Amino acid sequence: MEKLQKQMRRSLMMSFRAASFGVLGFVTVVLFQNCDGGFNYDPNSGQLSSSGSGGVGSAQFRLTTFNPSGLVVPEGQSFEGGVDFKLVVSGQQVSSATILWSLLNNTGGCILKAGTGPETRFVYCDRSGRVTIQSTAIWVDGSTTVIASERTTAALIVDACGASNSTRTVFRIPNGTGASPWNSMASPLAVSVGQTLRICNDDSTASHQLMTTGGSPCAPQGAPMARGAFYDCVIANANNTNATTGLYNGLYNAVAGPAAAFYVRPFDGVALYADTTKTSNGQSCVSCHNNFANSTKKGASFTGIRNAITNNTGGMGVYMGRITDNELRAIAFSLNQ
Repeated sequence: MEKLQKQMRRSLMMSFRAASFGVLGFVTVVLFQNCDGGFNYDPNSGQLSSSGSGGVGSAQFRLTTFNPSGLVVPEGQSFEGGVDFKLVVSGQQVSSATILWSLLNNTGGCILKAGTGPETRFVYCDRSGRVTIQSTAIWVDGSTTVIASERTTAALIVDACGASNSTRTVFRIPNGTGASPWNSMASPLAVSVGQTLRICNDDSTASHQLMTTGGSPCAPQGAPMARGAFYDCVIANANNTNATTGLYNGLYNAVAGPAAAFYVRPFDGVALYADTTKTSNGQSCVSCHNNFANSTKKGASFTGIRNAITNNTGGMGVYMGRITDNELRAIAFSLNQ
């Protein structure tokens, strides 16, 4: 009997291969549609346990999809671009069956990757489209079961925003912001006049567009940003700021309205260089280091200036407790332009 079963199984697999090249094969295929009930996969035991909605197939043969966190991805939920989703088939006789995997109607740029065994695979997609994941079980008695999971796919979001550097401050709109403020008044973004403020949209919505008033600190953004896109705002001046808070007036998300505020506080390094209110004796950087255009401290770093104040180098201790780190950063930024 066992020899006969092996012969039938080998004959059936040959029929499958022949059918894929246009030769008619006499194979009975049962296609399971989406069923109620979902499962959690235990990688240690290899068992699936019921956990609500998710998965496709039956108790005999079921296909369940998991995200990188190990949570079930319900049928109908789209695949995020650039993420490996784990595919697991389960059932009482799966360990003794031959499992075949394939992708059909693949317009999402999806690929299958090897799993830990025949019952597992990973799928990775990188563009908007659709894909059908098909898994076939060839049982020891020669019969077959086919299950399929149809998904929409999303494009891979490439982070072109980059990081902050000596001339650029990067601000990222957090995911989930929606129509809420981009940041809080208690934690405004500090920028220096002359810097580029790069605003990156890390939110899942494209409904973000910088609105400014009076051309301060830069021109308003012309259109909403897609997710992963950014807008460069050159901080031209420190005009149009609130006298009490020092924050720019009128910065907000143009799509959501003024309630979706963006709190930014500018610092003008050139003006601070000559500011006599920042010392205990009414002097300024000009007093010892010439006017800004001819300063003897061109190229000075924030750390160097701060250490000179802390150590009272050259009498710089007159700034102690009267100038903030953000103000010192602005002076250093200007001295390095």
